[in-house]
Amino acid sequence: MTGKRGRPSAAERLERHERVIDVVIALLTTQGYDAVTFDRVSVDAHVAKRTLYADFDDRTGLVRAAVRRQHAYLDGTWQSADDLRAASVAVVTHLLSDEAIAVHRAIVADAGANAALAAEFYDEGPGRAQRFLAQFLPADAAAPAELVFTALLGEPHRRRLLGLAPALTSAEIDAHVNRTLRALGVAGAG
Repeated sequence: MTGKRGRPSAAERLERHERVIDVVIALLTTQGYDAVTFDRVSVDAHVAKRTLYADFDDRTGLVRAAVRRQHAYLDGTWQSADDLRAASVAVVTHLLSDEAIAVHRAIVADAGANAALAAEFYDEGPGRAQRFLAQFLPADAAAPAELVFTALLGEPHRRRLLGLAPALTSAEIDAHVNRTLRALGVAGAG
């Protein structure tokens, strides 16, 4: 005889949350934003719709969670160094990843028809990354965080978005970050 289960443990809730995000990312990147519905995510992630609503509020909340995953360096566990160069490497590494590029493409594809989605993506994505980088810039930095962020992603990001280049290696990311920070004249370049 089986009894009713109690509340899920923290580990089970985290696993469920990650499973939902996996499904949202898969739907976004293979079928687009329109495929991300509570009905579809509920079925594919094996999670009750009421749980999805409790955890994510709405469809935008599902996408917000997918975008936040692309910025895992912000979760508090990335603090191996506290300098601009290390922060820049973290941003570039995450945002030039295959998954981040696929999510970015999916959001851009729907942005023209969904201004709220575009605004949410910008605030949770590029906006958060810029605020993160700003923490490592000296008050008298020659370049503001927006310019540093733009220069760090720049052409490598554009080529990745267009499918013209593979993911950069760690050595290529290091060299790109060093070159970019030196060119901008900001501290932290190696």
